[in-house]
Amino acid sequence: MKRPILLLSIILLTLPAYAQIKGLSRGAGILSTVPEQISQQVSRDLSAASRNAYVLTLGLSNSPAKYILNQRFQFQREYARAVDLYQSLQSPSALSKNLRDQIQENIINNTLRMSLLDNLDKGFVSGMTRDLEEYFNLTSQMPVFSTSAAPGESFAISARSYLMHHPHKPSWPLREVIKFGGMRTIRSELSMDGVSPQQAALAHNLNEDEAKQLFALYERADILNAKIKDFIAKDTPTQQEYEDVLVTLRQMSDLYEELLVFAENSTSVRTTVEIYQNLLTDMEAFVAEYHRAPTWQNPLERPLYNLFGPLVFNNQVNMFEEMVPIMTRLYELTEMYPTKRLTEQETLEAIQKFRGKHGFFPRSVKTRDFFDIRQDEPMLFEAISYWKQNSNKFAGELNQLMFPNEENLFPPFF
Repeated sequence: MKRPILLLSIILLTLPAYAQIKGLSRGAGILSTVPEQISQQVSRDLSAASRNAYVLTLGLSNSPAKYILNQRFQFQREYARAVDLYQSLQSPSALSKNLRDQIQENIINNTLRMSLLDNLDKGFVSGMTRDLEEYFNLTSQMPVFSTSAAPGESFAISARSYLMHHPHKPSWPLREVIKFGGMRTIRSELSMDGVSPQQAALAHNLNEDEAKQLFALYERADILNAKIKDFIAKDTPTQQEYEDVLVTLRQMSDLYEELLVFAENSTSVRTTVEIYQNLLTDMEAFVAEYHRAPTWQNPLERPLYNLFGPLVFNNQVNMFEEMVPIMTRLYELTEMYPTKRLTEQETLEAIQKFRGKHGFFPRSVKTRDFFDIRQDEPMLFEAISYWKQNSNKFAGELNQLMFPNEENLFPPFF
């Protein structure tokens, strides 16, 4: 579709800002010859462009801390889907025709998915329930893993128990902790030829102190992970080894919590959250006063318009828990006060391509999963909302796309 639109908007916001700075510095004498009103307008435009370029660079840049939190939320999402599946099994009509699709779409672990499908074919609901309880550490009073008074102890006991009954197969909570926020991927990205790890970290939006903290956490994680993996590889662990691994699992859980706290308090994350919170505050103030979104045509509104689009519609690197309520509200504003970013024809063509690729039309923020947002979906839904309000022709063509085989049984002008 118009993916380049978002990228171009960023380029147009960042590169011209620096180009203007360079050009204006060379022609400083020219500014002194123009009327004061024009000079002030140029100064305001330059200031807004420079500020937007700076904010966009910070807000849309990736970092190890963001990646850690994004990985954490992916596990939370999988856990939430397991809870939904588990609750579906508690209903009288547990073996519904949608249950197979629910299993195939939401269970990532291949062994567990095959076991669930096999039990489904046999009508063995209790077996499916047991599989989910054990792998995800669920009980009928769910979820206990996140609300336990001693989460580290709860984690260690449940992870060891699962290994006792399923040798060589770590449970879902243990897999999360072992991966340690995508440690392998982050290390690979920080391994730059001819560059020290600290310098590489700086290039990935970690300051020197944060880099030292992260590498120290990784060193401790390596030691504990090695002990855990050695235990998992054993065929018949001794009683003493079962006792020892309980201590190791508890330490690994506590260390993982340290990693999450580190990521949440990192400069890149705190700055990003502040940027988006400020954007939300500015937008809510604007729509409260004008009952519409800012437009590009109005020079005074243009900076907010230019900032809003890229930050909201190009937000893939900021998919972590603290951002969810902020982004949800920003998406709601795009639907309540849509503005024109695509032409009517561009929108219709993009909708057709979107449906052809995904099998459904762009969904509202009220119905789509935050972590199941497809490429360009929020922007397309905003475009649909805008043109439905502003074009009867568009509304008719959209209706035809959505219901192509329905006959018109009503007389003209009904």
